[in-house]
Amino acid sequence: MPVKNLITACVAWLLFLLATAVMVRADEIAVEHLDRLVSGQQWDQALLLARELDDDAEAEVDLTLSFARLARGLQQANQLDEAAEFYQRAVQASTRSAASGISPETIVLIRLAAGAVLTRAKKFDAAIEATKPLLQEATIATESQKQIAIAILLKIGASSLSTGAASQAAEAYSIALADANQTQLPTAMLGSAWATAITRDRPKEAAEKLAEFIRQYPDHPDAVRAARACVECYKQADMDQSAAAMQTELLQRWPESDAASEIIRSYCDTAADLVPPTAADWLMQEAKTDGVSRFDVALTLLGLQIASARQDIKAWGALVEHLATIDQSGQAVSDALSHLGQSSPVDAERLATRMIAPQDDQKVTPKGREAACRWAARDQRWSMLAFASEAESLEQETESRTAAVERLMAEALVQTGKTAEALPWWNHLIEIHDASDFATLIRCAEAETSVGRDPEIAKKRIDAARNAAGKDRFQLTLVNLLDAEMAIRRRRFDEARAHLESVVRESDTDRGIRGRAQWLIGETHYLQQDFAMAIEAYRRVEGIDPGGIWVPAALVQAGKSFEQLGRPREASMCYGHLLSRFADTDHAALARRRMALLNEPDHKNSSPALRR
Repeated sequence: MPVKNLITACVAWLLFLLATAVMVRADEIAVEHLDRLVSGQQWDQALLLARELDDDAEAEVDLTLSFARLARGLQQANQLDEAAEFYQRAVQASTRSAASGISPETIVLIRLAAGAVLTRAKKFDAAIEATKPLLQEATIATESQKQIAIAILLKIGASSLSTGAASQAAEAYSIALADANQTQLPTAMLGSAWATAITRDRPKEAAEKLAEFIRQYPDHPDAVRAARACVECYKQADMDQSAAAMQTELLQRWPESDAASEIIRSYCDTAADLVPPTAADWLMQEAKTDGVSRFDVALTLLGLQIASARQDIKAWGALVEHLATIDQSGQAVSDALSHLGQSSPVDAERLATRMIAPQDDQKVTPKGREAACRWAARDQRWSMLAFASEAESLEQETESRTAAVERLMAEALVQTGKTAEALPWWNHLIEIHDASDFATLIRCAEAETSVGRDPEIAKKRIDAARNAAGKDRFQLTLVNLLDAEMAIRRRRFDEARAHLESVVRESDTDRGIRGRAQWLIGETHYLQQDFAMAIEAYRRVEGIDPGGIWVPAALVQAGKSFEQLGRPREASMCYGHLLSRFADTDHAALARRRMALLNEPDHKNSSPALRR
């Protein structure tokens, strides 16, 4: 090569070396400036400069320690997002050739700090990337440093699970599992199982992981939750036998757990005979111990069905006592009676009796007792309610005996023919509970009219019922009937007939009510011993209501009227007609007796038999 060309080449090389030296020196100056900004806590300027340096593709200087110092400063200044950014940049800088002079021990510390801060900033992918090499690659990280890295990964896994990031959690737990110590291993195993479970696309794998965790750590605080999840995963994988086996293990090993209650509660909408035996056994066992106190309404109702089917008297009694104290709305008692009424009427009656007539040491919620009383009324079990009322004292108020309960008991006494016993209850409802509804007022007025001792009180009750009726024609008709009965009681027969005839003329009124009114017209004539007019009035009852309950009553009275007139043949025809059409009524027995008397040779007309 000519000397001239050689000199030119040497000069060019020298200039390149000088330029490179200048550039390196400039970068070093910039890094030194960055360090001064960090020392002076001038964060905004430091961030701008640091980003410029890191984005400069031609930079030849190592930025690892400067970035790490900047990140540490930002962390102390509570600028978490920026700290996480520069810890991540520091980790990246440590992988470049310019960082070859940094000791491996220092890089380990930087990665640990980066993993911790990135996790706090919820940058989990970056945190995993920062931490993973400490466990998966050959490093000089100490055992304690590895355990710190695992702790970071476990925290990442838990945080990812809480946000539903299953794949992220699975990666973190998977890395941690390889090097976890005995303290960390249960958390890593369970976390990996949860991560698999929530993906829902590998239920069998999830179930097997959960089952293995339970096998290795049966006393772990989360073992019961794992068992509950394992049951569901086996079911999702259509492994019913495995699910049943794990469910049995859960119920037997952790009977008092919330998970056990959740499993049983899942059968609350299932027929009692379809509940698995182990679940039914659990219910009965818990019912017979203090466990029943943890039962909600749904579990209690399911338990009652099973106890009834199994005839488990002890469990039944405990469940009934529990239901009586927890049903605040009355719906549970109503539901239980409705179901038992179909499957076991005897048990339904037992339950209703307990609720309607509790002993002195037995508690029942007001709405629960009310629901049982309503059920008895709907089912026409009036004698049950009437019997319960006899054990009550109106002078002693009880919390569970609401106005509704008292009204149903009073109605039961009326329905069982104990009008005199019902009267104090109706008066109590009006005077103590201020009842002002028409149904209560009319019942009270009826009782006062029928068995009351003071006509003025009866008149007062009738007037109150009339006011409550307002313009309701049907209700006013009922009041008119009471006015008529009151007039009869006072022997004001013309006044009574005026009221009754107005009722009979109301063609749109119920035929049964009109029939009763017509029968009462006959009674007014009978009481006045105008037997011919009485017979005429009684005969009209059948024309108004041919199959009604007042027809046999009218036939009896017509027969008695014929007897009074000395016409036994017509009387016998009345009784015979009654027996041919209404042989199953209470009036039939009286008709038979009177016919027998008429057929006696020495029969004489008996004295008038007035029906009052």
